Amino acid sequence: MPDLGYEIEDFQYYTWRITGWSGLEKRLTSPEFEAGGWKWRILLFPSGNLNTENVSIYLDFADPKGAPAGWHSCVQFALLLWNPEDPTSHISLNAHHRFTAKEQDWGFTQFCALHKLFFPSENRARPLLIENNACNITAFVRIIKDPTGVLWHDFTNKEIKANERHLYLSIKIVTPDRFARHQWFDLANFKDRLYPSDVPQFMVLKSETYENFKDFVAKHFGCPVEQIRFWVFVNRKNKTVRPNAPIIDNFLGMTMEEIQTRMVPRHSELKLFLEVAKPINGKVWFPRVENDSPYILIFIKYFNPDTQSLEGLCHLYIQKFDKVGNIIPILCEKKDFPPHTPLKIYEVRCIFIYILFCSVNGNYIFI
Repeated sequence: MPDLGYEIEDFQYYTWRITGWSGLEKRLTSPEFEAGGWKWRILLFPSGNLNTENVSIYLDFADPKGAPAGWHSCVQFALLLWNPEDPTSHISLNAHHRFTAKEQDWGFTQFCALHKLFFPSENRARPLLIENNACNITAFVRIIKDPTGVLWHDFTNKEIKANERHLYLSIKIVTPDRFARHQWFDLANFKDRLYPSDVPQFMVLKSETYENFKDFVAKHFGCPVEQIRFWVFVNRKNKTVRPNAPIIDNFLGMTMEEIQTRMVPRHSELKLFLEVAKPINGKVWFPRVENDSPYILIFIKYFNPDTQSLEGLCHLYIQKFDKVGNIIPILCEKKDFPPHTPLKIYEVRCIFIYILFCSVNGNYIFI
């Protein structure tokens, strides 16, 4: 599971052996196991929760009626379905959620396609089920400390008083490692009904200065404060979310509410990309990106056709009027291709600059 940067209160794991898959009922629950002083279990829908051709698996809080009023537990978890005789044949997904008595289960409606259980796929040597229709499902559970009491809280919930809601600003921060892991064309998954976001969320007082917020984030992620800057995401008309402009250090004395009002006045929260600079000649270097700047920022992703997976490689500054071919050596270097690897380059979409290039051996990179 990724490191979300929060203090861990407890960590437990539990493995559930499943046999006779073909004859299973539509809904099954595992035996209970304990984590963080509470009982949990795994929910399994072998043929899908919504009559789909997908297996559905969830983590479930086992005692919602016995929980005290106002109970919640902030949990990061991973669910792993694997072949008991060959653990390298597995599928895993992870998420985090604020469990309450009303929201007692969370997981994946489309955990995996049903047909993938019975045949080797995606470079797996063996199917996920062994010969007697058996497999294992393991739940890894991290209980996260919530000193503020509002971690991952849905502040649109009617339980929150109006004056409390107005005091805080929700800020989501996409780090380079989140970008690297996100399996789609966007930089990160901010919100998805099937695959919950793993973007760290912070509830920050609107009156907090940008300088204090920047110091806090630098310490939280272990980065020198002088080597970071934030880009503000905006929602595009085409339903994409893209970095639009950096928050400059001239804003250090402004409050976070003032920055939100100034840069994204129609947004109810701030979504930020955390850019980490690499020192050059002992100095930190952030290129200018104002309207008169010759530089633009692009993000590069690599698509592996064998595993059908994407990975974010990096972001680059390039000259606005450079030829696309000028960055080919950089792209080859990032994927350890020979420097003169022949590449065919295709434009996929003109949304914040997306370019697809394909090497002769079938590797793809998206920009």
